[in-house]
Amino acid sequence: MKTLYIISKGIDKLAPNEMRQLEIDNKIPRASLLEQAISAELLDERYLKIKTPPFRRAIYKFLPVSVAQLIETLFIMHRYDAILSHTEKAGFPLALMMKLLNIHKPHIVIISRITSVNEKKSRQKIWFLKRTKDKIDKFLIWSSMQRRIAIEELGVAPEKIILIKRGTDQQFWKPQSSETDTICSVGMEARDYPTLVEALRPLNIPCHIAAGASRGEIFNTVKKLHNIKDIPDFITVGPKSLPELRDLYARSRFVVVSLLPTDSDNGLTTILESMAMGKPVICTQTKGQIDVIQDGITGIYVPLGDKKALQDAIIELWNDPERCKKMGATARKFIEETHNVEQFVESIKNEIYTTVNGEPQQKKPNLEQVEA
Repeated sequence: MKTLYIISKGIDKLAPNEMRQLEIDNKIPRASLLEQAISAELLDERYLKIKTPPFRRAIYKFLPVSVAQLIETLFIMHRYDAILSHTEKAGFPLALMMKLLNIHKPHIVIISRITSVNEKKSRQKIWFLKRTKDKIDKFLIWSSMQRRIAIEELGVAPEKIILIKRGTDQQFWKPQSSETDTICSVGMEARDYPTLVEALRPLNIPCHIAAGASRGEIFNTVKKLHNIKDIPDFITVGPKSLPELRDLYARSRFVVVSLLPTDSDNGLTTILESMAMGKPVICTQTKGQIDVIQDGITGIYVPLGDKKALQDAIIELWNDPERCKKMGATARKFIEETHNVEQFVESIKNEIYTTVNGEPQQKKPNLEQVEA
């Protein structure tokens, strides 16, 4: 089974062999596991720049990446058993084009969220989803609330939208022996940093907010953070590389994810990474962020926009390092058992196989058990 994997990785990414060496050296998370498991040909920015014929390559230079991916897919899709779209900008238009041209090819779309705090993006996704829900074979999603919205409000057939557990690389993000002399907050989308800053202001607890630009785009949430003119000296702000972020998590007694109102699972990546590092998470209780944290066991939920409740939770955990360690150990175990990267990869692989072959993939027998 060979899969065309449409994904946007950025224009300046290293070559695959260089990326894999960084994975082997444990300098970046193991993103290539999925690519290997599904025998993937990556249709990313690098493919468009290097592997396309000269004439099309010259044209693609003047087009948005998602448009170039769409066009290239139409040329090469016949070589593959299935298409996996991990970029909605290309995946939805591709599905619509396949519908208009009456093209039949198994097509699975990974959709992180349908609705978001960006109303324009939400409207675009809903428009495409309504018109392609019968053409796309499967949607893979990791938010139970977003799955419910797709089924109950947008009419997606329940058997077509599969809830899978988002994985994180538990080998890269793992507990380290380090003095916990700070706390941190990480991420950009749907973040409520003004409330976090106000909660921290009288506490004098060191905190680093790891937020910056994403592919040249600065989220409004980060702009609001930078517009706060009197941020205390013990609160620092700035992006971190992956190894630097891992070190920051290791030094943090716990992690704070302060969110704006959202019916999606914003903050999930940060939460999973933190828990894998053995850190409890203080998180805003939103409509969508409901699938991972166990309140009082692996983290603490606080009400939306409630500075006092957030402040109390921060004081409570900062003054109880032993409780943080216990909650963090439970969080780490939860990641190992239910949200590890291998299980995530296997879930996607099985959904692709089932879509192509009409039945689940047969697991290879355990040779030790067979011999016994």
